[in-house]
Amino acid sequence: MQDNILIEMKGVQKWYGGYQALRDVDLTVRRGEKIVLCGPSGSGKSTLIRCINRLEPIQQGSIVMNGHRLDDSVKAIDVVRQDVGMVFQSFNLFPHMTVLQNCMLAPIRARRIGKTEAEAIARKYLERVRIGDQAEKYPAQLSGGQQQRVAIARALCMQPKVMLFDEPTSALDPEMVKEVLDTMIGLANDGMTMICVTHEMGFARQVADRVIFMAEGQIIEEGAPEAFFRNPQHARTRQFLGEILAHH
Repeated sequence: MQDNILIEMKGVQKWYGGYQALRDVDLTVRRGEKIVLCGPSGSGKSTLIRCINRLEPIQQGSIVMNGHRLDDSVKAIDVVRQDVGMVFQSFNLFPHMTVLQNCMLAPIRARRIGKTEAEAIARKYLERVRIGDQAEKYPAQLSGGQQQRVAIARALCMQPKVMLFDEPTSALDPEMVKEVLDTMIGLANDGMTMICVTHEMGFARQVADRVIFMAEGQIIEEGAPEAFFRNPQHARTRQFLGEILAHH
């Protein structure tokens, strides 16, 4: 099974000054697995995925991605840039570039591929997220939901091995959440390895192979969605799910 493992975190510790954001985190992600991370605000979910793509360095422990240990070496950072796609809460699109140019930029710069090929890839993934007809527009001309789908297409253009989503729907108006979740469900059905930080429990039920609950920088509980939602083992998990369900 070892070659089936895409990401392995062991004993990961992360501090911001005196504040410990991650405490002794162990996590193994297999190819094609869909994982939903949930938990209260400040529980370390976003920090965890930011450590996987090296936006944040760790102080202790190890993260191995696709057989490469992630450290500060140029090679490790290169592996991450190539293999990990990230979608943030805010869309982070370049406002002065068209949707198409936004999607072509990274493949040309990081993968050194020609403009013609980069454009073909970009158009393919814009179609994939059902937004191909908006390619020549600028981000400001699109709705929030459309911009987030462009951000997903842009990440896909690097043809990553894993996609990380950091609360991708939390900045959207309610009527736009579904179009973004539908796009993510489509990716999941295509077999993409995904780690999603989200409060969308319906999405978790539908897509996740595993739901992981975090609190105070630790993984408190994890399991298949059915068992996790029906019979949470930990008091903190039960409290959290109770609060989430009360809000929806």
